[in-house]
Formats: sequence, C-alpha cells, structure tokens
Amino acid sequence: MTETKKTKIGFFGKQLFGAVAINIITLLIMTALLYTNFIDHYKNDLMNTMASRVGLLSDSSVSALLFNDQQSGEDILLNLKQNPSIRYAQIYDRNNQLFAEYISTGEVIDLVPENIKNTSFFKGNNFYNLQQVIRDNEYLGFILISANTNTLADQKKHYVLIATILLLCSLVLACIFNWKLQQKLSAPIKDLINLVVYVAKYKRYHKRLDNKSTDEVGALILGVNAMLDTIQINESKLYERANYDELTKLPNRHLFMERLSQAIKNADRNKTGIAVLFLDLDRFKIINDSLGHSVGDQLLVQVTAKILPMVRLSDTVCRWGGDEFVLLLDNVNNSEDTQFIIEKIVEVLSSPNIVGNHSLHISTSIGIACYPNDGQDAMSLLKHADIAMYKAKAEGPGKFKYFNTSMVDGSVKRLTLELKVRKAFEENEFFLVYQPQLTGSTKTLVGFEALIRWKCDGKFISPDEFLPIIEEIGLMYDLSLWVLRQACEQNVSWQQAGLKPLSVAVNLPASFILHPESIEKILAIIIATGLAPEYLEVELTENTFLDAREKAVSVLNSLVDLGVSVALDDFGTGYSCLAYLQYIPVKKLKIDGVFIKELGRNEANEAIVKSIIMLGKGLEMSLVAECVETQEQLSILKDMDCDVIQGYLFSKPLPADEATNFIIESMADNR
Repeated sequence: MTETKKTKIGFFGKQLFGAVAINIITLLIMTALLYTNFIDHYKNDLMNTMASRVGLLSDSSVSALLFNDQQSGEDILLNLKQNPSIRYAQIYDRNNQLFAEYISTGEVIDLVPENIKNTSFFKGNNFYNLQQVIRDNEYLGFILISANTNTLADQKKHYVLIATILLLCSLVLACIFNWKLQQKLSAPIKDLINLVVYVAKYKRYHKRLDNKSTDEVGALILGVNAMLDTIQINESKLYERANYDELTKLPNRHLFMERLSQAIKNADRNKTGIAVLFLDLDRFKIINDSLGHSVGDQLLVQVTAKILPMVRLSDTVCRWGGDEFVLLLDNVNNSEDTQFIIEKIVEVLSSPNIVGNHSLHISTSIGIACYPNDGQDAMSLLKHADIAMYKAKAEGPGKFKYFNTSMVDGSVKRLTLELKVRKAFEENEFFLVYQPQLTGSTKTLVGFEALIRWKCDGKFISPDEFLPIIEEIGLMYDLSLWVLRQACEQNVSWQQAGLKPLSVAVNLPASFILHPESIEKILAIIIATGLAPEYLEVELTENTFLDAREKAVSVLNSLVDLGVSVALDDFGTGYSCLAYLQYIPVKKLKIDGVFIKELGRNEANEAIVKSIIMLGKGLEMSLVAECVETQEQLSILKDMDCDVIQGYLFSKPLPADEATNFIIESMADNR
C-alpha cells in the first residue's frame, strides 16, 4: 500500500490563511453585534409602536366601556384590520369579562389574560401588550393586543442577505489585499530562503542579497550577508588548514592525494607518466631532539625553500608528516627528467643549513615509484615509493632508489623484523656480550666493550640490521638505558667477586646523549648500581657532534665532571671534522675497523692510520684499534705505538660467564 502524501502548507500560506481567517472572524463578530443591535432596536420600536397604538385604543374605548356599548367597542377594534401585523385585540371590562374583540383571519387566541404578568413582552414569534383603561382614576377594564413579528423575519432575511454580500466582498478584498501585501513582504524572505538552501546544498558562500529595505527584514538580510562574509573568510582559512601544512605552507596529505588521483586520470587520458618521490630527511630526529622543535621547524622551512625551485610549477611538493616529503612529478615523458630532478634535490639538500648559530648538515633518502609500471592507483604508488625510500635509507644517507618488485619481499621481511624487534624488547630477548681490550705492548687486559646481541628463531641477527629499526620505531632511548644498566651491574658484579677492576665501554647513540634527561639518567644508574664512575666509559660517534656541538659538548663535560671517561668511536669515517677535537673532552680515539683491515695491504691506508695515531698522541689521547684479526696488523699497530687492541686476534665478544673466566686467566698470566 502506498501512503498518501500529505499536502504541506508553507509558512506564507499559513500566514495568508491566518490573516484571512482573522478578517473573517472580525467581520463575523461585527456582523453578529450589528445583527443583535438591529434586533433589539427593532423590538424596541415595535414595543413603542404597539404601546402607542394600545394607548389610542384605550382612550377610544373609554366611552364604550362607560356606556357598555359593545358595538362601539367592536367598531373601534375593527379599525385594526388595516394593520396586517395585528393578530387579535380584546377589550375586557372592569370585571375582567370579555367586552369586545378582533381576530385577524387565521389567527387564534393563544393567551389567557389572567396569565399575563408583564404589560409588554415577546413570546415565540409574537408580541403581546396589555394596558388598563382608566378614567379619572377609575378602573374601567383593560385592552390586550397581540401582533406577529413577520416584518422582523423579513428584516432578518434582508439583513442576512446584505451581511452575506458584504462578508463575501470583504473576504475577497481581504484575500486580495493580504495576498498582495504578503507578496511584497515575503519576496525578500523567499530570496533569503533560496540563498540559505543554495549555501547549504553547494557549500558556496559568494552570493549576496540586494538590500533596499530599512525594516526588520532588511536588518535580517544585512545580518545574513555579513554572516556569509565571515563564513567566506573563515572557509578560506579552513580550506587552507584542511589542505595545507601550517608550517611549510605546502599541500598536506589530503590535497596531495586529490592531486595524485587527478594526475593518474590525466595520465591515462594523455598517455603520459607520473613519478612519485618519497623523501625522508636523514638525521633530522637527532637535530630536532637535541636543539629543540623550534630549530627543527626552521630547518623544515629551509628544506622546503630548497626543494621548491627544483621542481616545475605543475609538480606538487607535499609535507607528508614529520620530516617526510612527497613529490608528484606530473607529465613525465622519460626517466632522464626524473633523474635530473632527483640528483638536484639530493645535491641541494646536502649543503649546510644555517639556523641561528647552528650550521646543520642533513641529507635525504629518496624512494621513487613511477606510474603506470609501479602502481595503478595512488595508494600503490605511495606504498611502493615508501618501500623504495627505506631501501635507499638502508644504503646510507643521501641515496635514492627506484622501486622494483623484488623490494616488496624485502619490505615484508622488514615489517616482520620490526614486529619481532618489538616483541624481543617487550620480552627481554636482547643480551650483552663483552669484547676484551688489551694493551698493544704487554697484552694486559684493561677493559671490555659491551655489545648488544639478539638471537631470533635460533640464529643471531646483526646489530647493523636491528638497531636502525629500533631507532626508527622510537625504542632506542629505552634500550640504551637497559644496555647501560646491564653493563654497570655486570662490572659491579665482577668487582664484588674480587676480580680486577676494569673499565666497561658502552656505545650510546646521539639520540640518547642529546636527550634532555640523559645526564640525570646516567647518574641515576651509576648511583643505583654502585659503580664507581671511573670504571664506566661512554663511546660516541662523530655524528653526535655534527649538528649539535654545543649541546653535545655540554653533555660530555657533565659526564667528565661525574668521573665518566669519553671515547670517540669509529674515528675517521662519516663527517670527520678535526676541529671538533679541540672542543670535546675526549681522551680516547677508536680507529674504525675499515682502516685496520687494510693494514699490510695498502700503504695509503697505513698512512691514514699512522696519521690518526699521531694526531691522538699529539692531543694526549689514547688510541684503540678495532677489528684486529692478524699478527701482521698487531705488529704494525705496535710499531705505530697504538695503545689498546680490540679484535678477534685476542678474543671474540664473550658472554658474561666467559668474560669472567677471561679476567681470571688474565690476572693469572700477569702474576
């Protein structure tokens, strides 16, 4: 069954109906009042007329009653025949006996005189009047006269006819007048309603209403126009907030996805290509954490200013989030165009950025996915560009990689490894091993380096593989605290067992050292474990000082003040800057293993190692050679007067119990 739709009466229809109804009700009330007044007036006139007529009859019937002349009485009443409204008339003598009467044709006597109390009254549609006949204060009798009110009924009909005509005319005039008035008043309201409907439907705020009125409607239109002005201004601001990054003013994810989807449609239509570049700034997190978000924000603005001139106006540069940018290169005809832009971006971002008093060095890792070969939709292109970026990042800073399908397996492997790393951290699956450090001349044990290890699914995972993931997922700070505590507790355990006091070196990443609470945490661990600070050595890489020298130097000075020694690890690699050595309180340089492995094979390499040792000696630092594996390497290092040797030639990294035995054996050999 279908429901019958109800006819809806609009506001202005209701208004018109109400106005006409009020007019009709008013006219009806006025008509009723006039009608009542007319009836009362007519009755009063009839009563006065009949009273006057009865008075004349009374005067005329005096002699007939005095002389008991009934015929004269009959003749007097017979004159009433001329008045058709008189029903009947009766004269009674002093004994209240009927003396004479007149009855109009078809009428009957319907009232007994003794039942009459009022002298003049209406009963039904008839009028009755009784008046005494008195002569010189002598009661002679009375006269009763009755008249019909047919003339009143005629007058009523006439009045009703006239009232109906006037009412209909008034109704028509009221409808016409109110309709015309309503049209004039409702026109701006309807325009206002249409404007509101348009704005609500299309979410566009440019239309305005002409306002020529100064009344309340005009004030309402003026208010709506002002409101639309405000909305239009705010809508522009909201659009910018919804589609653009507040810091860099670049398109955000939402707007980028719209443009990428449109670019794919255009590429399909025009048979052209698209390249999506996913950029991640290398080492930005360290700068942001060490120097603060204000410096980090300024750096992002400078990076944006460097990237924009490298692309065309038709291309899109988006800040994806944090230190990630995504570029859309539209209408790409060949790979050379993309390659040129990528190389220019890598080159320009490698130049120093001056923020305040800091000279900040960053680089970028870039992943590239091309349409249509690397994805048929926006999400696929972004996903594959992101995968390629991680592959580029794994090869070191400042690299870029084009996506290929083989990377998907690697991406799945990395995601799986990330999940396992999180699980290993939560379930304490990591453990430490300790690699001995011996003097080069006497082979005396002087300390250990604590190294983290992880065994997953029955096989060891290289720290070079899982530590970058830990850094990326934000667990490095907590893991560093755990490593530091474990190493200190183990060293205290050896000393409490009566073994020779030794120094244990712990490699701490820049993200930990530059953390605002790093010194407090290190001190808390030293106090909690009871380790004397001189038996703790903190190893740092050169990258720690690259962009945050003042902060890093302040932290290192605080460590030295605590009694903790500081070593510079992997010296000679990365962004080596000899000028840093005059500022940082480092007393030990660790020569990177890549130089040690080439000793005896490459004279230039030997010259580099010798130069590093001479530099360290000149700065009154001790030198540690890492990754020493052969007697030839040891012999060369002894000739170069290298202080400490560390490597598989003496020992692999040892679990804690084996390291304990190594200390005992070393103590026995030196007796």
